[in-house]
Amino acid sequence: MARTGPSEADAALLDHLRGKGRQVSLAQLERWRLAGILPRNERKPLGRGRGSTSTLHPASADIAEAIAMTSRRCRSIYEAVLRVFAADPRHDDLFVLPGVQLPEQAIRSALDWFVEYGDQSLDRRIERLLKRTSTSSDEKSEMIYRLAMTHYRRVRNNPQPTPERFPNPWSLNDDLEIRSFALLAVAKFIGQEEVGPESYAEIITNSRILKKESPKDAERIKRTLESLLIQRQLSEGRVVPTSSDPDSEQVREQLSGVSISRMRETRDKLAFASEAGRLFSYLLGSEIGEPLTTRIHEASTSSIDANMLLHAIIPIAENIPGGGWYRMTGMLITILTQPPEDFIDEGYAIALDRLAHAAAPDRFDEIP
Repeated sequence: MARTGPSEADAALLDHLRGKGRQVSLAQLERWRLAGILPRNERKPLGRGRGSTSTLHPASADIAEAIAMTSRRCRSIYEAVLRVFAADPRHDDLFVLPGVQLPEQAIRSALDWFVEYGDQSLDRRIERLLKRTSTSSDEKSEMIYRLAMTHYRRVRNNPQPTPERFPNPWSLNDDLEIRSFALLAVAKFIGQEEVGPESYAEIITNSRILKKESPKDAERIKRTLESLLIQRQLSEGRVVPTSSDPDSEQVREQLSGVSISRMRETRDKLAFASEAGRLFSYLLGSEIGEPLTTRIHEASTSSIDANMLLHAIIPIAENIPGGGWYRMTGMLITILTQPPEDFIDEGYAIALDRLAHAAAPDRFDEIP
C-alpha cells in the first residue's frame, strides 16, 4: 500500500530539521535509510490491541542534520558521509570532535566508495583506466603516460594545499621532471621493461640532486648508471625494486579487517594533531602558544615521518569546511593500511600517536 504521508516520528524529524533551517524531504530520509546512513525508526507497542507507534532512533536527529548540511545535488551520498565523519559540519574547529554517531556500515561503505571512486590520486585513476580498457600493452602504456603527464602538469600548475605558513616541500619544476614521473607510472603499472635501464638512468641523472653536475660529468654518470642497471636487470630480472603499494582491492580488504573503534580513534588523532599543527604554524615563536608549540615542535622533530606527517595534515584544519575531508580520508586510509616498511623510519601510525599526544596529552597516551 502506498504511503500517504510521513510517520509520526518522521514528521517530528522533518519539523526538527526545518527548525534548524534544513529543508529535507521524506524521500531523502528514505534514501538515507536505504543507504544505511540514517537508522530506521523504532516501533513502540501501545498495548494489547492498540497497535504501535514509531519513535526516532536517538542518533537520527544529529545524523539527519549533519547529512543535510553536507549533501548536495550531484554529490555522492558517501562523500557527504565522509565529510561528516571527518569533521562535525556544525563546527569549524577540529578540537570539537564529530558528535554525530554515524552507523558503522555507513562509514565502511563510504570508505569503500572513496577507494573505488572518490580517490583522485594518480594510482587510483590509472587503476580505473585499466579496468575500462582491454587494449594492447603498448596502447595501455601510451594511455598511462598521457594521463600521468596531464596529472603532473596539473600538480605543477595547481600545487596541492600545504600549510599556509610553511613552504611547499615538494614541487615539479619543468616538463623534464614531469616526463620522468610519467615514465615511472608506466613502469609501475605495465612493467619496468616498458621503460628500460636507459630511461631509468636518464631519470636519475636529470634529478635535482645531479643537475648541478657539468654536462660532461652528467653524461658519465648516466652511462655508469645505465651499465649498473642493465647488470641488475640481467641478474635479478628487474631494474629497480618494485613498488609494494597496495591496489584498491587490497586496500578495501585491509580496511575490512580494521575495527570501527580504531577508525574513529585514528580520525580523532588526525583531527587534534591537524588543528594543533595549524595553531603551531601560526603561533611558533610566540609565548601565547606555549606549551602547545613546544610539544608539537618536539613531536614533529622526533622523526622524519613525524615531520612529514605534520606538514601533510595541517591543511586538513586549514580547509574545514571545504576540501579537508578529502585529505583527512586519504591520510586515514594510508595510516590504517600501509605497512611500516613503506615509511622512512617509524611509520605514520606511531608518528601520529606522538603528534596527537603533543596536541592533547590529557586525551591521548604518550608513546614510549
